[in-house]
Amino acid sequence: MDDEIFKTNGLDIKDWDATIYRVMPIFRFKEIIATGHIGLTRPALWDDPFENFYLNCKVRISKTEVASLRSISSRWYGQCWTKKRDSDAMWRIYSHNKDGLRVSTTIRKLFSAIYDDKEKFAALMYFIGEVEYAERREIEDFIRRTPFTALSFGAQAAPFARTLCIKRPEFAHEDEVRLLFHDAEDKIPGDVSIVPFDHTNVLDHAVALDPRLDAAQFKAAKDDLEKAGCTLHITQSDLYKIDEMTIDLE
Repeated sequence: MDDEIFKTNGLDIKDWDATIYRVMPIFRFKEIIATGHIGLTRPALWDDPFENFYLNCKVRISKTEVASLRSISSRWYGQCWTKKRDSDAMWRIYSHNKDGLRVSTTIRKLFSAIYDDKEKFAALMYFIGEVEYAERREIEDFIRRTPFTALSFGAQAAPFARTLCIKRPEFAHEDEVRLLFHDAEDKIPGDVSIVPFDHTNVLDHAVALDPRLDAAQFKAAKDDLEKAGCTLHITQSDLYKIDEMTIDLE
């Protein structure tokens, strides 16, 4: 990939070789093994109503006419990763029933795997960025002082991608990196965009199961993954592991 793409389509990336993580349900990982694809979803499906805050606004064309940006907003898809290796909150949010696992890769490997330079408009389609956490007041101020033409000038997608990498401080514990896809040709229907993903080449050599599993549950989940074709090393998060120690009487 051209180094210039890393500069223009990497948004506030401080270290391209930083490790990033994603907790997902085991059944989703089995789908990746079976299909060789991952799905990026529309921000409208994410829980926070401030997601895609800018393109969810309306544009005042004249004193009497207001237009929706839905046709543009609906063409963006994303997937969320984190720079935190282990987090109690992430396990409880994304592995409700102790049925999740954690995968890892680097920012560079993930973006390189998704970026398809055979696409005519590739530079307008693929982005990855570190999330900035801004107060609600700052977000609302940005909306008020930023006209639509300021972001759409030159028909570039990066300014809109940047707005998808802004969240409120209440979500700072996620320490997110976002993989973004812009349907520049408006050819993908539905709420999910499916892209090729060779997990054996993109992901690190090991996956970690939920730290709350007991020994029997861990073995059952491990066996299930191996039967599904997982060739990566299967371990368990050590978040709650503690070594037995002996203290002195005096």
